[in-house]
Amino acid sequence: MSFFNKKKKILVVEDEPDIADGLKARLEVAGYKVLIENNGQSAIETARSKKPDLVVLDLMIPKIDGYDVCRILKREDRTKKIPVLVLTALQMVGDVNKAFEVGAADYIAKPFTNDKLLDKIEKLLSSD
Repeated sequence: MSFFNKKKKILVVEDEPDIADGLKARLEVAGYKVLIENNGQSAIETARSKKPDLVVLDLMIPKIDGYDVCRILKREDRTKKIPVLVLTALQMVGDVNKAFEVGAADYIAKPFTNDKLLDKIEKLLSSD
């Protein structure tokens, strides 16, 4: 793990507590600071106030769905440069395309491996 990751902050938006806790544990072990939100409204507020380096975003979340969260973040000057990694059980081609249309930087389907998730996160964070 490279040293620069130690200060990188990741916002995980996931409404399933077991998945959110697992992601938090995996990412903290990898050296990231992790913020957790369980709905779209709080995710947008946290992204605006805490300015994470990356957002890991589930699409099927309460209040505001992941597509709209991504669309809103990408429209606002203060959050539009934050890469969004969509993490979802939706795997139809249309779902993937829609995620990219609203501004997602990458996509990972559930279930996923830790190695695949960390690889995608590192690629997105190294390209900023």
